[in-house]
Amino acid sequence: MNRIIFILLIALLVLAPLPLGSNREWSWTLCAFATAVMAILWSIRALARPAQGSVSLPATVYVPFLLVCAWVMVQVSHYVPADWHHPVWRMAGEALDMKLSGSISLAREDTLVALLRLLSYGLVFFLSLQLCADRKRAALVFKVIALAGLAYALFGLAVYWGDLEPRLWFRNGPAGGTVRGPFVNRNHFATYLGLCVLCALAGTYRGLALRRNPAYSLPTGWRDEIEHFIVRAWKPLAALLLMVSALILTHSRAGFGAFVVAALVLTLAVTYRQKFAGPRSLAAIVAAFAVTITAFVLTSEILLQRMDNLGLDAPQRLNAYALASQGIDDNPWLGFGYGTFADSFRLYRDGSLTSHVDRAHNTYLENVFELGWPAAMLLFLAITRLAVMCLGGLRRRGRDWIYPATGLAATALVATHSLFDFSLQIPANAITYAVIMGVACAQSLPSRQ
Repeated sequence: MNRIIFILLIALLVLAPLPLGSNREWSWTLCAFATAVMAILWSIRALARPAQGSVSLPATVYVPFLLVCAWVMVQVSHYVPADWHHPVWRMAGEALDMKLSGSISLAREDTLVALLRLLSYGLVFFLSLQLCADRKRAALVFKVIALAGLAYALFGLAVYWGDLEPRLWFRNGPAGGTVRGPFVNRNHFATYLGLCVLCALAGTYRGLALRRNPAYSLPTGWRDEIEHFIVRAWKPLAALLLMVSALILTHSRAGFGAFVVAALVLTLAVTYRQKFAGPRSLAAIVAAFAVTITAFVLTSEILLQRMDNLGLDAPQRLNAYALASQGIDDNPWLGFGYGTFADSFRLYRDGSLTSHVDRAHNTYLENVFELGWPAAMLLFLAITRLAVMCLGGLRRRGRDWIYPATGLAATALVATHSLFDFSLQIPANAITYAVIMGVACAQSLPSRQ
């Protein structure tokens, strides 16, 4: 049963990015349905064979998450004090001259949809945590993520360099001079590629740098060592070159900057564990940096031009942030309803904004606007606690510490990009991140857990 569930999880992981990042109602609903089926199958297995046990999590992870979900249900409830209701319900009742059943949320259906997606991501993380305590499965998941990223990067590069206009069922026009892969927005594809590159870096380091048992190796000279390293390294390094090139050619400033932060975090983690790695680790790190620099030199012209123009679109973003902050000041405790930013923000927008704004382009600000400060802080706490688990695994683990190190780097990537965009609200990115963190946390825990 576990093998069947694992195969289904791999299929979800690989296929989720294909239909526009699963950011359409039919596609994310299908992802949620598949996740629910896997969770039911796992529950049946757990009930049938309780002796096999399951991986336990600290209460500081799942309690805040469940409290957030409970608060979202309160936001859609009619049975809260009338003073808590969104003011639009009272205004609509007065305009229609009838009594309406109000709630904290302005759009209850949107709030329930957002809750469904959040629960789906939580289940994906839970399944990855339970299934990837096995180190062979953990290695396979990272390899699959890297290969999926390479496949989508090759597709994006073929469209970009070939000046193609694919009109398949998941595309709706030309790429517009950037690499977007199967995603609509290049920024979201940059986040996805960043996560895939981190998994590829972890796999490359694990394959090239970590020590082998000397009892099963023959003594060789330094020339043989170099030749052996090149033979083993050229394929993963070529894949890294293509993926990093595709990431840079998305021309996403925030996406590339977030990847640089994540790469630095991963490098610091590897440096911290340097005493447990063999001398090949330095060669692996140097080779990975050389590939990244080469890709940047070859493909960064337009990206550097966009960085020079960074201040041109800043006023619109800052005005949106200021208006969202005003909404938070007006309702700091209750929020306006999870998933209702597009509707609730209309009450605050003014002439300073000249374009349509349905996202805050700052996930932290948007979550506080929708959930209120207490619930938003609980959500942030749950994710931060996962990063702390990875930090503990990095320090404790004698082997396979590269997985928690990658979890830390992935969290740094999505946390940095969330300051400027909403890539983690795209289902394919959230699913990929949840799977990575499930693997990282499973490989961070002691065996008895």
